Amino acid sequence: MSGELPRRSTRLASAAAVIAVALAAAPTAGTTGNASPTDAESLAHVATSLVGAGAPGAVVVARTPGGVRRAVAGVARIRPRLGLRATDRYRVASVTKPFVAAVVLQLEAQGTLRLDDRVERWVHGLLLNGRAITLRMLLGHTSGLFDYDDDTGWVRARIADPSRTWSPRQLVAIAARHRPVFAPGTDWSYSNTNYVVLGLVIEAATGNTLGRELEARLFGPLELRATSYPAGTRMPAHAAHGYLGAAPGLRIPPGRLVDVTTRVSPSAWGAGQIVSTADDLTRFFAALLGGRVLPADQLREMKTEVEGTGPVAFTAPYGLGLDIRHMPCGTAYGHEGDMPGYRNAAWASSDGRRAAAVMVNVGSARVTWDAIRRAASAAFCSR
Repeated sequence: MSGELPRRSTRLASAAAVIAVALAAAPTAGTTGNASPTDAESLAHVATSLVGAGAPGAVVVARTPGGVRRAVAGVARIRPRLGLRATDRYRVASVTKPFVAAVVLQLEAQGTLRLDDRVERWVHGLLLNGRAITLRMLLGHTSGLFDYDDDTGWVRARIADPSRTWSPRQLVAIAARHRPVFAPGTDWSYSNTNYVVLGLVIEAATGNTLGRELEARLFGPLELRATSYPAGTRMPAHAAHGYLGAAPGLRIPPGRLVDVTTRVSPSAWGAGQIVSTADDLTRFFAALLGGRVLPADQLREMKTEVEGTGPVAFTAPYGLGLDIRHMPCGTAYGHEGDMPGYRNAAWASSDGRRAAAVMVNVGSARVTWDAIRRAASAAFCSR
């Protein structure tokens, strides 16, 4: 494969959100709109347009040297109605991955591990081909590991019992039942399994839980007071409720929304377990890209597009835990996240002087990735 690789949605828990057999919910209404990519006043319009597209609520935050601007539209909870606040928490899903990658790169900088270490070096017997897969391959999605989120048996089990919490090793075992997508290092394919394995590596290398390392290395030092790494279905206080709408395979009546906030266990661990706010995400990405989290060498590695020399040489628009996107106003580094009830995107400029985050509290049936990406681009490029 050569040139830019096809993007895969950074979703987590896919159709497992299919919980609602006959749950009561309320419809939403609104009008559509288009976001201006450059006007500072457009932030409010961006948020309103996402609600018009079908989201119960939307938060947009832009952080620049001139300050932090926020816009909110819609509700955090439909019934009883509760207005959305810019400081409300939500599940960030795959935006967890840059946090986990940053911890791995900090450990590399400290000499605790090397990116060319094999998985087998740290977690013995976890993978059949653990001697062939390096930590660098996991970080850049060139390992060839099957994505457990694509396993139909797991999806059916999630539908049957959405509140069940799956352990990291159970998720890796699900992926290991499948043949590798390709030989390690010879191609690129986004896989949540990579970051579940990285979480286990961090725990093995430090002797601490992944949650504790994230708190000690990132949440605490960066004063991300609204960011946490919870397990199970419970959400912290002041959280936006997440909703699902009618879609193929979901037994939800058209025009209705189902509150899934505490009905689905994320079971994503290093691939997508973090809960945060748009403010905290922009603070994190501004600090990361601004050189306040990693030494220069590690940050450079994180921002460099992955390459491979398989049957056909390739370059992927992804670094080590960072998606790379070309916006109208310049290159952006960040990630997108998708989980039942929540979709979001967070981006920062190469120097961290500009950062933006967009969040909606609804699944893909209501707000498309195109709408999220247009909104994120408008927020990122706003002046």
